[in-house]
Amino acid sequence: MPKHALVIYNPTAKSQVQTETWIGKIVEELNKHDEYLVSFYPTTADTGPQHLVPLFKPPLDLVIAAGGDGTIRFALAALAKANSSIPCAILPLGTGNVLARNLGIVAESILANPLEHAFDYLRNGRPMQIDMGMMNGEYFAGMAGVGPISDAFMRPARALKTRFRLLAYVSAMLQTIAMPPRIFRITTGGMSFKVKASGVFLANVEDLGMGKENDMNVLCDGFLDLHIVDPVNFGDYVKLGFRFAGGSVDDNIPECILRVKEAVVEIVPRRGVRSEFQTTCNKIRNFLAGKKIADPPRIAELPTMLDGDECGKTPMRVTILPNAVTVLVPPERAEVTRLKEYEGLSSLIQQHDVEVEKSQSRMRDAS
Repeated sequence: MPKHALVIYNPTAKSQVQTETWIGKIVEELNKHDEYLVSFYPTTADTGPQHLVPLFKPPLDLVIAAGGDGTIRFALAALAKANSSIPCAILPLGTGNVLARNLGIVAESILANPLEHAFDYLRNGRPMQIDMGMMNGEYFAGMAGVGPISDAFMRPARALKTRFRLLAYVSAMLQTIAMPPRIFRITTGGMSFKVKASGVFLANVEDLGMGKENDMNVLCDGFLDLHIVDPVNFGDYVKLGFRFAGGSVDDNIPECILRVKEAVVEIVPRRGVRSEFQTTCNKIRNFLAGKKIADPPRIAELPTMLDGDECGKTPMRVTILPNAVTVLVPPERAEVTRLKEYEGLSSLIQQHDVEVEKSQSRMRDAS
């Protein structure tokens, strides 16, 4: 009997290759060794994850999310909402492809061709359960964020991302340097505190996946990383770039990281004070614009970002949903993950044996 695959894609989104080209390639690859019946579900602006839920039932064997981070989030949200164990393969057709990079579907190099190994992976991928985050009732796979730096992920227009790809984000990020930081109130783990920051992120991924091979166990550990990002000078911004894009580790990076299962992030209606460097950048921005650009108003709401798309406003109420969906990962990455799981289990068994030996020794001494 043939297997069934459902391809979810956004026909209005621009990608690296023509739609008819990758559609034909998917059908070709899936039928090289197995017989597949392939159906296609083009989404529209009115399509919600709930519309896909009735489709996730037998005889469906595989879901393929073809697109950028927004399309991937949409497909995985539908699977999570359906509480479905049907595996989802990712065909990375977007600009950032953050989840695909963290899963090893796209090579870690910033210049990597996202489709170089994508079609082989469709046939040979191995299933793995990963966590999903939820913010204000909306699912996300990579990260949720708020603040000037978060806005940079949402700012580039689709045409700019299509033309300049990752450079479109670099331009948007440079513009955030001139913005004043904001004051946030964060509540998590039974404590509440205020911080000054240019960005607050809750991430299910280790970083943007562009500079090193990431530990996929981060995607299924039942925690989110709370990043409080507060760059002050030029060096801080450079370090942040290497941290998130390059995956570098530096104790002097201007961020605080907490491991959390849930958090509430609210905006305090007053602006933080610019650093000397940020003030200089703001003057340069005003000069280039030929006018003084007004700062954002002191409001109690800011736009929030989910996997690169604007989605609602603060306050952000975020939680982790462990093992929410099943995705396919490259076989070589799956083997590394299983080896780490085996090593972890072996370590627990060894610890257990040591404790048993200690207990038996104490019993012998007592007798």
